[in-house]
Amino acid sequence: MKDTGKSNLQMVRDNWEEIERKVREHHRKQLKIAALIVGICVALGITYYVYVQHKSYTDYKIVDTVERSDSAATHFVQYNGHLLKYSNDGAVYTTVNNDVIWNQSFEMQEPTVSICQKYVAFADSDGKEIYVMDDSGTQGKFKVTMPVIKMDVSAHGTVAVLMEDDGTSYLALYSKSGEQLAEGAIHVENGGTPLAIALSADGQKLAVSSMDIHDGSVKSTVSFYNFGAVGENKVDHIVASYSYADTVIPELTYIGSDHVLAFSDKGVYTFTGSTEPKEGPKKETDEEIKGVFYDESYFALIFAAGKDEAKRRVEVYNMKCSQQVTFETDFSFEEAQFLDNHEICLTSENACALYTLGGREKFYYEFENRLCAVTHVSGCRRYAFVMEGKTEQARLKLFDGKKTGDK
Repeated sequence: MKDTGKSNLQMVRDNWEEIERKVREHHRKQLKIAALIVGICVALGITYYVYVQHKSYTDYKIVDTVERSDSAATHFVQYNGHLLKYSNDGAVYTTVNNDVIWNQSFEMQEPTVSICQKYVAFADSDGKEIYVMDDSGTQGKFKVTMPVIKMDVSAHGTVAVLMEDDGTSYLALYSKSGEQLAEGAIHVENGGTPLAIALSADGQKLAVSSMDIHDGSVKSTVSFYNFGAVGENKVDHIVASYSYADTVIPELTYIGSDHVLAFSDKGVYTFTGSTEPKEGPKKETDEEIKGVFYDESYFALIFAAGKDEAKRRVEVYNMKCSQQVTFETDFSFEEAQFLDNHEICLTSENACALYTLGGREKFYYEFENRLCAVTHVSGCRRYAFVMEGKTEQARLKLFDGKKTGDK
């Protein structure tokens, strides 16, 4: 008779170290597989990016067309991912599809515009009116006491204004509502004639370029004003000043709050510092500079390419004045800019050429209508061509013999 009280189950002593080893080995295999998959995806992505960056397009497919009715005097600039249209009669902020975000009317003889991040300001050159807007609409409008020569806006809506009256130049700083925050005169016999101003993104620092002609020699000076705590105990709030003999500096720009580019007839000077700006790297040249353009990461200089006046050479530098690329083109362009994807856009009245940061011509096309502006929409092939009477959203493509615009 069997012993019914006896169990057939036996106690097994597990080797936990062996189990943990096998678990770790399994995890390592999973990580290797995941790393392999990620590596393949990255390699495919890089391959596709290189393929796209080395591909040239000669035509485009229209994705959408929007009819517009703008005057011939309308100017277009890209602002916060949309289009800002302005003329003597006012400014309109629209999407690429021409949907109005806001509309501000004004009457200006010669409107000038300044944009810093979400803020945009308009001033009447040689007039006294200033309007300050952000992406939601008008935030302030006011009149200054003297005709405006130069104007710049900060990322907070603060506006710096260079004015002139009876041969004397005046600098003033205003809040977006028109409250005067600072003002001072610049006498020619002491500081020379101001040519350009640049306001930092934080609205506390101002750079001013002045030219002094004495006994037939030319000297330019870049002065830095600080309207924060740093400049309170400084004479006229000036915290630093640098002079350059036989040089003219007609353009300045702040990149963010601490970096300044000064464009001269001899090249580009850089300055860096949040309190007392110091001289940084510079790019000097003996060649005549035909034009300059820049964004938040790069600046470019335009030169004649040899003896052929029709050809141009474009040199692109980073903010440390290290050359990134140089290329030549025989396209007789009139305007040059960086798009928001850092591509270089060259345009004439009815033609457009796009170049990559590698210096390769990505796209060239001659339009039937007058070309007003070009903006990058999304991806590597989507753009908007703003032409007289219409805006075409387009995808670049290779020429296939079909009529441009066929869907």
